[in-house]
Amino acid sequence: MRTCIYCPQTANSIEHALPASFGEFENAPQLVDRICRKCNNERLGVLDEQLARCGPEAFIRKFYGVKGRATHDSVNPFYRGSAKGQRLQMTVFDPNVGYDVLLECDNGVFRQMCQLVFIERSGKTCHLPIREGTSPEQLRAAFNGLGVVPPYDMHVVYGPEERDWVELLLKATSPGISFGPGTTGATTYSPGGAVAFTVTNRYFRAVAKIGFHYFLTQFPDVSGHEPAFSNIREFILDEGAGVDRANAFVGERQMPLIGEMLGGGRPDGWVGHALCADITEGECRAHVQLFICEDFQPRIYTVRLGRDATSVGSPAFGHGYLYYPNGPHGKFSGEAVSLTTTRAAFPPFPLAPVIKSA
Repeated sequence: MRTCIYCPQTANSIEHALPASFGEFENAPQLVDRICRKCNNERLGVLDEQLARCGPEAFIRKFYGVKGRATHDSVNPFYRGSAKGQRLQMTVFDPNVGYDVLLECDNGVFRQMCQLVFIERSGKTCHLPIREGTSPEQLRAAFNGLGVVPPYDMHVVYGPEERDWVELLLKATSPGISFGPGTTGATTYSPGGAVAFTVTNRYFRAVAKIGFHYFLTQFPDVSGHEPAFSNIREFILDEGAGVDRANAFVGERQMPLIGEMLGGGRPDGWVGHALCADITEGECRAHVQLFICEDFQPRIYTVRLGRDATSVGSPAFGHGYLYYPNGPHGKFSGEAVSLTTTRAAFPPFPLAPVIKSA
């Protein structure tokens, strides 16, 4: 029996190189019996949660309506974060009401979130998303956490279907509250909205984990236990690492990863992910690009895994994870296909740091 690459326990699980939170893909590479169930589900699962629910990929995932496994918890990343990451915050100015509001998105449809808006005398605006099932105690605690400076004006934003539970919640929280006639907000918005992401080291550790695990699926003679990979294994597990430490292992690739995107071109209607792995001049590397699509320009991450002085030649492998254009086929969201890789006799290109100093 094999031993888990992260702990002394028996390796007895199946790991998807691309997290299942982005959907399951037919013919996708899997890492079989290299990781124990506890490491796979608990220690590493929180990394996938933050990547899929708190980073830029969380927004694109909601924009395209991508679902994970049916057994995964349904979490709206615009209302709460996951795995110590912060929720997504998308703000836009609503000309009808005269202040910024929070928006949420699902499957290409944008709408105003159910929210409280506090406007201080200084002009500062604070937003508090609210959801059905929130208790008065939870609402008071969330408000106190905002640090709103009195005096302030408070506005409530909700849809007609939310009116009953919203008003009951606010009256239970503040019995003396009263409601005015209200104002209808905008349904279309001018350009200029912004989406804010706040992630921790778990986000970049998730990227490193994806790259490392994909590399192992493509180089079956490599166990993952080798001393060359001791640093990347330690980084993936290091809960106490500062976010700046990601620069030692993850960099932003400046050259396109997918050939047809050379020259600035974008995919024509298709959406997918690309994972690649290579050994160049003895350096083991993986490349991760999530949500390649015509609507966004995703970053390309290169993961430095370690050096293998015994490597001969310059092998390279790649897979594209392409979503089916008409939605899932059964349990599969799409299909993984092997990419034709090309190599040139150049040293590794310099990478931009993923965490930049202020």
